[in-house]
Amino acid sequence: MISSAEVISVVGQYDYLHRDCEPSVTTESGSQVRQQPALTSLDYVGIVLVVLTGVIHIYEGIEDINEGIIGILFILAGLGFLGALVLLYRGVNQPLLYGIGIIYTGIQFIAYFVLRWPDIYEPLGLLDKAVQALLILVLAILYLQKRS
Repeated sequence: MISSAEVISVVGQYDYLHRDCEPSVTTESGSQVRQQPALTSLDYVGIVLVVLTGVIHIYEGIEDINEGIIGILFILAGLGFLGALVLLYRGVNQPLLYGIGIIYTGIQFIAYFVLRWPDIYEPLGLLDKAVQALLILVLAILYLQKRS
């Protein structure tokens, strides 16, 4: 049986994840609709970069699927990027999402060089790292703009 304290805890976590959403408004029919914060042009630049790196990872994963776990990890990494877009669309707290995105992308950026050294000069891999470097910069700017 679920206690009322557990329900309150879950609701509190949900509100934290969505705390940057504007208050809900009442429509003419009397239903409540939660407004999401407007996306800026920089948000859309970030979305394009996320789609690019996500698609590159899925492509590389499919290409490397016969090489064992690495292909699966690439596919999961790509799906992680695309999953972030779903969370953005669902209205998850943007500064929280951007902060996690910086860490997630940063780990992948560093892992590329650590795991592939000294064979780091693969064109698609370097293109992806350029996309990820720009993504980290965009996410950092968005985080700083929207955290207040």
